[in-house]
This record gives sequence, C-alpha cells and structure tokens, in this order.
Amino acid sequence: MVAERVVSPRFVGRAEELAALAAALDTAVEQGPAVALVAGEAGIGKSRLLAEFARTLGPEVRVVAGACAELGSDGLPYAPFVTVLRRLIRVEGTLPGPYRQLARWFPELGEAGGGEGGKHRLFEEVLSLIERVAADQPLVVLIEDLHWADAATRELLSFLARNVTQAGVLLVITHRPVQTPLSELSRHPRVTTLRLERLDREEVGRQLAAILGDEPDAAVARRVHERSAGNPLFVEALARAGERTPDSLRDLLLHGPRSLPGPARELTRLASAAGGRVSHRLLAQVAGQDGPDLDTLLRELVDRGLLVTTGDGYDFRHALIRQAVYEDLLPGERARLHARYADALRDVGAHAELAAHAYAAGNRRQALRAAYLAADQAHGSYAYEEQVRLLDQVLELWDPHAGLDVDRIDILTSAAEACMLSGDYARGIDYATTGLSAIDERREPERAAQLLELRGRLRHRLNANGVADWERALELLPADPGSIQRGRLLGVLAMGLLPEVGKAREAFEEALAVGRRTGDPTVTIRGLLGVGSMTGDLGLLAQARTLADRLDGHDLLMTIPMYEATVYTRTGDQERAIEAARDGMRHARRYGLGRSRGAELARYAGYALILAGRWDEAAAILRESITENPPPLSRQILLVLDGYLSLLRGDVAAAAAAAAAVEHADSGSLFPRHQLFCLLAVAQGNPEQADRLLERALADPEFTRVYSSDARPVLVAGALAQRARLDHDTGDDVRGQVAERHAELIAADATLGVDGPFDRAWQIMLHALIEDTGWDEAAAAWRELRQPYELALSLYHGARAALAAGDKPGATTRRRQAARLAEDLGAAPLSREIALLGRPRPAQDGLTEREHQVLRLIAEGLSNRQIASQLHISPSTAGVHVSHILTKLGAATRTEAAAIAFREGLTGPFSS
Repeated sequence: MVAERVVSPRFVGRAEELAALAAALDTAVEQGPAVALVAGEAGIGKSRLLAEFARTLGPEVRVVAGACAELGSDGLPYAPFVTVLRRLIRVEGTLPGPYRQLARWFPELGEAGGGEGGKHRLFEEVLSLIERVAADQPLVVLIEDLHWADAATRELLSFLARNVTQAGVLLVITHRPVQTPLSELSRHPRVTTLRLERLDREEVGRQLAAILGDEPDAAVARRVHERSAGNPLFVEALARAGERTPDSLRDLLLHGPRSLPGPARELTRLASAAGGRVSHRLLAQVAGQDGPDLDTLLRELVDRGLLVTTGDGYDFRHALIRQAVYEDLLPGERARLHARYADALRDVGAHAELAAHAYAAGNRRQALRAAYLAADQAHGSYAYEEQVRLLDQVLELWDPHAGLDVDRIDILTSAAEACMLSGDYARGIDYATTGLSAIDERREPERAAQLLELRGRLRHRLNANGVADWERALELLPADPGSIQRGRLLGVLAMGLLPEVGKAREAFEEALAVGRRTGDPTVTIRGLLGVGSMTGDLGLLAQARTLADRLDGHDLLMTIPMYEATVYTRTGDQERAIEAARDGMRHARRYGLGRSRGAELARYAGYALILAGRWDEAAAILRESITENPPPLSRQILLVLDGYLSLLRGDVAAAAAAAAAVEHADSGSLFPRHQLFCLLAVAQGNPEQADRLLERALADPEFTRVYSSDARPVLVAGALAQRARLDHDTGDDVRGQVAERHAELIAADATLGVDGPFDRAWQIMLHALIEDTGWDEAAAAWRELRQPYELALSLYHGARAALAAGDKPGATTRRRQAARLAEDLGAAPLSREIALLGRPRPAQDGLTEREHQVLRLIAEGLSNRQIASQLHISPSTAGVHVSHILTKLGAATRTEAAAIAFREGLTGPFSS
C-alpha cells in the first residue's frame, strides 16, 4: 500500500529565497564569510527551504546542520554546535593540535582540559575546527530554530559571526520573528536577511496540486487558503481534510500522525517524548528494537513527511507536530516513555537530558542527581542561565539523603552566584536571602558573612544598595588584619561607599594592605582598583589587570575596564576610555557575562562615545544593549544616556520616552537623569518646568554623594534652563528669580571638589553660563579634551556674547566654527540655534490660533499630510497655513520655523 502523501514533492513559492541563499554562498566564497538569517513563523517552511537549498548544492560544498532543541522550555547548552562539530570531526578524522575544551564534548579528541582559557578557548577551538574544514572546500553551517537557543549557544554563534575569517563559510540561521535577539548578527558586513511570507492563493493551489497529485477544485483551494492563511504546514494538514473543519490547530497537526498504522503511530509518540532531535541509537534503544523492522517504520514516517533525518538521527519536520503528538499522550504514557529515555541515558553523561526525562518520569532522586551534575557542566561551559535553571530544579527536588557532597545552602549559594554572573540580580538576592535564613550566625559566622557578601554584591548591582549587608558581614568576623575574608569584604564595602572619598579610600587602603600581607589576589586586586582609581594611578590599575589575568574568575576581571574607563574619562581621554570599555565588552561576551558585566561596560563605552562625538557608534551600542534585557540598574543608566543622545540629535519624542522610563526608578546611581529631565523640558519649550526640575535635583540627597563629574553636568543643564527662561521672558520678576537660582548654582558648585580636567571643563562652562563671560576659556578646555559638542555649545554662546558686545567679526568666527561642528555631529537643535543667531525676533502675536496648532506640529517634525490628518483638514489647507507661518516668522524653511518656535516658546509645552 502506497502511503498517502502529506508533503508537497514540489517546492512552491520560494524561488527568490533559494536564489538569495545561493547568492549568499557565492558571496561567502568570493568575498569572505557570510551570514544568512531566515525568519518566519511556525510552519512557514524555514526547514524545507534549508533542505531544498542543501539539495541544490553539489558535492563540492559541504553542508552540516544542527538544531536548537525544545526540551521543556529551555534549550540545552550548545546543542546545535555539538551536532555540527560531531560531523566535522568525522570529516576531518585526525585533528592536529590539542582541542582540550572540545574534548569535554568529544572524548575521542583526547584528554579534556580544565578551566584554563575559559570560554574564549572553547570558542577559539570551535572557530579553528570550522575554518580548518572550510579551508578544503566551501562549508555551509545550518543552525535551525535559534528562538529556542540557550544563551550560551547564542553567544557562540555571535562569536563565530564576528570572528570567522576563512572564505567559503556560510552560516544560515532560522528563527521565529521577534523571539530571538539577532541585532548583532544582522550587522554582519555580509549578511542576507530573508523573511518567509505566507503563500498566496495561487501558491496554495500549486502546493495542493502537488500533494494531491491533481489540480484541486477551485472552491477547495480557496477554502484551504482561507483556513490555512497561507501557512504551508497548515495547508498540508488541511489538504485531505475534506469538508470537515478541524476543531483546532491541534487537530490539524495530529491528522497525519493519527492516520498512521499502529506500530508507526507508537514510534511517533515515542519520538515526541525525546523533546527534539533524537539519535538513531538512542531511539532504537528506547524502542527496544533495531534493524530492518525499525528502519521500515522510520522510512514510513520520513516518507510521510512527519520525521526528517538530521545527521545520525531524526527530528520532527516541525516542532508543532512534535508538540501536538506529545500533548496527545496520556499522563501515564508520558511518564513511561520518559522513564525509558532516562534508563537509556543513565550512563552516557548526558546529564541535562537525563534530568529532564527523569523529572518527567517522576523519578525525583535520579532527576536531582542528574540536574546537579548538569548544572556543573553548564557552569563549566559558561552557560550561567542554564546553570540557574538546573539548580532551581535541584532545589525543587531537594533530598538531603540523595548522596550529594553538598547541602542545600551550598546549592542556594551556587544559584545566587550564577545569577550574579548571568545578570539576574533580583533572583540571586532571593536565593541568598533563603540561604541566610537557614544559617545560624552564631554557629557559622564565616559562612553567614560569605552569603552576606554575595547578597551585598547582588544588591549593589541591582540598585547600588549593598552596604548594609557588607557592614553586617564585617560585624560577624573578628577584627583580624590578616583575615582574607575580611579583606574581601573591605574591598567590596569600599566600592559601595564611593564616591564618599574619605571612607572609601580608607577601606580600599586597608583591603590593599590585607591583600599584600596575605598574598590573596582577589583582595589585592580590589585594593589596587580602588586606590588606583581614586588617585588616578594607572600603574596600580595595570597591576590589578596583571593579577586578574591569572584568575579563573572572569567577573572580577571585567571590573577592571570599568575602573580604567572611569579614570580615562575623568582625565579627558575618551578614546582610551572607549577602547577599555569595548575590550571589556568583548571579553564579557566570551565568558558568558554579556548580560551582566557587558551591559555595565556598555554604559561606559556609550558615554565616552557621546563625549567623543562618535554618536552613531554610541547609539548602536546603547540600543543594542537595551534590547538585550540588561539588569534593571544597567538598563536605566543606558536609557538615560540614550535619551540624552536623542535630545542632542533633536529626537524629542525618543528622549521623552526614555525619561518616562526612568522617572520613577528607585536608585541613587541615577543622579545624571536630572540632566536629561532638565534639558528635555527646555527642548519641549517649557523652561519654567526645567527650573522646577532643577530645584528637585538640587534637593536630591544624592547630590552630596555623587561624583562631582556627575553633578556638574546637572548644574550646567540648570544654567542652560535659566538662559531659556530669560530668552522666553525678560521681565523683572523672571530676572530676579534667575539671579537667585544662579546664586544657588554657584553655592552648589562650591561644595564640590574638582575631579580632573573633565570635571574642571564642566566647572568653567557653568561659570561662563552664569556670568556670560569666559567663553574662550570654556572653548579651549573642551578643545583640549576633544569633545566636539561641548566645544560647539561654548562657541555658540561665545558668539552670542560677542554679538551682544558689538563684536560682529568675533561672533561670526565663533558662529562658523560652532556651525561646522554641530553639522558634523548631527546636533540638529544646536544647528538651528546657531542658524538663528543674530536674526531679529518675530512678532509673537501675529499667528492665529490655528497657525499656532500647525506650528506645534511643524516643530514635532510632521509633514503637511500628517498635519492635515491630525487637524482634520486637507493637505492643501495645511500647506497654506505653513506658508503663512513661514512668512510671519521670517523663516526660510520649516526647520528654521521649528527653531524659532522652540526659542520663542510659541508652541507651548510638548505632551510627549
């Protein structure tokens, strides 16, 4: 009996996509390694496209494939690459040189290495193997279902995309839209992005004809197209459904599997419990049979298009089919099938898979032990999110009599540490707090102090509030000057006390003394970092880096570029600050710390890039980091910087959105947001609101704790707000209020020290704004620091002062320099102000109420058609209003009219 065909033998509707993949391979061969991203919803045909593409390639191109498995709700670390590399190792046979990290996965490569080299070494070995194979002939690496990938797999894929240099390598990646963070991959210089759309009615008809072997009735084709919405998988399920309307998508997906003969149906159910791809050996062992009989059953499933072959195993053609078959199992059936898988996996070292199957089978003790071992494997592979998931399972299944060599507090501590590395700080605090509640401080003071230190570090990273835990931990320990644990606590406490210079420096110096006395590298590094940063001694920071390079703990190593970037920024060397921060970001990604330490380093890199005038690069780093779900505090700081940059560029709506996102954030480390709030109010044409926000900033208790280089930009923003108030209203009342506010700003400035050339430049600018003199000194300071925006702003205000003093040549020279800088930067608002300098002010009462409404929309950047839509008038009428407004304001362009509107406050406060 011939099996009814389910899958179309013809490949329908994807000719352009196939051609694009072929072109991507040509690019990879002729120009260098390339990437192809294939996006599409479930069932749209991503896997079929890759299969057809692979089929079109001749023997001169090697194709290897791996897929991210959906086992439970989390992918397994590096799952697709294990499959890919197993195939490449077989291709190469004997490999020259040691592959000590890969030997963890493939014992045939020799003795497995320890922790030396970290994730970087593991990634480099993967890269080396891929490039070695591709040196002989073009290599296509297919990675499917990236939306199920674990964090470690995504990091490795990103590393390869950035670092492969061997020509002839093409990475092809499938994923579902939105669900996978691919922003970094999409910026690869040779990237092809494909989005598979649904089939139209004609294409659905051709697909049905191929499946049925005859042209379908027009009414049938129309009905199937409507019901399937053009999804090829659903078309296949509906092809033979006749007049019956399936009750749900589940029925559609189960139509093929339920129509199978008994043995094949049972094998499909058995395969569904695997959770994804299953090797032939494992499937045969669980099925209890091998040889021709099993091959016959598998051939039927493959011929019907339910299963596909992948390397040395099988997978469902679509995960939705697997899920539907699995959910169709009775609870008892599921438990028995998982028990069979667990029994087969018991002695093969696949601890994560064993844990999942044993758990689903109800074997708690076996699942506990397997999850514990799998967590250790995840940690060794720097897959910290997976480690947390597995340790959480260990805690759920905890049995003190399970024979593990740890207790429950050890598990909680490990989970908290993994959360710190992965960036899930709030969850880590919960683990540490649970552990502390189970410890008797009087009987185990050192252990309690250790957990307090850990919780304090998590709290510090979450909301800069870890000091109380560290102080309590110190109280539990004896005042022993030779205590390493006490030295470590002093080092982290000093970080929390910053920028209270006296207290912090005393703690740092004591930690450094303990470190040098005991030889403990961690204590010494923290002391060197603190003292070095507070004194600006880069030599001490270099000593810290040398020591940290010898440690296995990469978290502390990633702290060093933060201190380096801070010191470089304070001294005005933004280029070196950028270099330090970016180097740290690269290392953070390699060691699985991209979301935690990498996000923090992105803040330093983004800020330095803004100051250096490299705004496009700053925007890319900030927005990419924001989209990668960083921890709350890092996200808030990144949003502040992104909003500030948007404001400098003239995107008031984006700046307002960023400000709204951080307005109610509860963190003392966000004092610089006052600068954003104040400048935003000015940009929105509401200088009085800006002044009220300045008053709030001056009253903020954090003003006395933040670095002076964080406080002075806020004071400068306040001084700019006072200028905007005077530009808006020159009445005696306002002038008197501004004078009082100036006195407050000067008094606030006097309470601050001066922390290097960068801070000094802000101070000079502040006094120039208040006194309207000293602009050449301010410009010289910013020119020395090579900060183009602040230089342009100083030149602009210097031109204003020169013009007011009757020095037209001096004003013209400064204005031209400022205009050139602002234009090069893309600082649209400043460019508008410079263009208007010296122009007479228009009469403010010449606009009608309707013209005021239109002007407001012009200032928001709307076109005539958009204005017409907003005001429910015709586009031609909107155009007439715009012409009248330009004439009345004496403006040559809409941009100039918008600048006048901002300067004169003609639009009123923005609602955004």
